[in-house]
Amino acid sequence: MSSSEEDDGYVPFSKRPEWSDVKPLTQDDGPHPICPILYSEVFKDKMNYFRAILKSKEKSLRVLDLLEEVIQENPSNYTIWYYRREVLKAIEQDETIEYDIQQEMNLLNDMGETDPKNYQIWNHRRFIVEKYIGSDNKEKEFLSGVLLEDAKNYHAWSHRQWLLKTYCDWNGELALVDKLLSLDHRNNSVWNHRFFVISNLNQSPFPFSLIEREVEFAFNHIRHSPNNESPWSYLKGLFKGQKISTIYPSLLDKLLEMKSKYIGCSHVNSIILDIYQEQNTKISLENSLNICKLLSETIDPIHKNYWNFKYNTISDQLKLIN
Repeated sequence: MSSSEEDDGYVPFSKRPEWSDVKPLTQDDGPHPICPILYSEVFKDKMNYFRAILKSKEKSLRVLDLLEEVIQENPSNYTIWYYRREVLKAIEQDETIEYDIQQEMNLLNDMGETDPKNYQIWNHRRFIVEKYIGSDNKEKEFLSGVLLEDAKNYHAWSHRQWLLKTYCDWNGELALVDKLLSLDHRNNSVWNHRFFVISNLNQSPFPFSLIEREVEFAFNHIRHSPNNESPWSYLKGLFKGQKISTIYPSLLDKLLEMKSKYIGCSHVNSIILDIYQEQNTKISLENSLNICKLLSETIDPIHKNYWNFKYNTISDQLKLIN
């Protein structure tokens, strides 16, 4: 090990009295490695002792300390995280060992700040919450903080939705959605979460009272930004498993009013097209064909092939009526 690395304050494990009984196990790349990786001396030292521990299968507090040091070098090392969980499960069964699991959460919180999109950190966090902590408002508070910092963090959303499904603590979720949408109304992750919440709190297909409320919620955001695809997709999802023209026939008039106001908005034309196709009358299908031409030729030519496909499909549907 170079003197500069020792000068930085790192003490090699060979010079730590508590590790004097362990013989490090070096990495074996064979006699003639083709492309050896230029590991730092510190990293090699830590990994050499980890290999020795892995071989001896020791599970103790000092091993947790070692694993933490290795993780700091490479936070994405799955094997290290896996063995850390094995150590935690082992010391839980040993009455002679005391370990405050909050220390584990503190480690995860600290590492999450510097590496917020690391799969292994989030996977380990779920393990700790599920096995040792359970339902805890502090976890939701932590996730709210993460999402306010980065509302498109897939791992945070996934962890939050797992937490909600597992412990059924839905309080404050729609308020969180409102807050995040006020910061970025185009964030599809937030719209997805709102749909996730109402889907878990209500049976599908949704009742009209819920649909009516959520349609107005979507409309409020659409009026603010009519070309924002997210609320339109959300609106369509509300009618999953049922026809818009059947459960909410008056919606078409509202959409037609929007169509005349938001000229050039492909989303409102698209959903009107769907309703006309649902109605399946000669007039409605002819109206659908006109919208397909408008979309393919003027409003949304980048998706021309799709709208031409829709045109041909509706033409075949119309032939069955004529």
